[in-house]
This record gives sequence, C-alpha cells and structure tokens, in this order.
Amino acid sequence: MIADIQTIPELLVKTRGNQTEVARMLNANRGTIRKYARDRKAQGHAIVNGDLMIFRGHLGEHKRRAE
Repeated sequence: MIADIQTIPELLVKTRGNQTEVARMLNANRGTIRKYARDRKAQGHAIVNGDLMIFRGHLGEHKRRAE
C-alpha cells in the first residue's frame, strides 16, 4: 500500500490559498485549516490518503507525572 502524505500548506498552494476548498476536501472546519496553515514542517498534522491526522500534544502527561 502506498501512502500519499501531504500537508495543509501544500493543499493551500494547490487551491491557490482557498481555505474553504481545502476544508471541503478534508471534511474539516475552516478554522482547523487556519490553525495548521503555517505548520509547514508537519509537526502538528499530516494528511494521509486524504484523511487529516493531528498531533494532540502530550495529552494526560501531567496526570502521569503526578503518580
């Protein structure tokens, strides 16, 4: 299986900066597209085979440290 990996900035170039069109392509909110529009190195997100994958940070890490 070949994975097609892209970023939101790459899709914005393809759609000539149209955030609404990128949001429709990914079934995501336009605000989400704005949030990741400057993430050029894909540290917080990636688009794999047309599905938006996000990095949610270190969720729950503060609870694990307290134990």
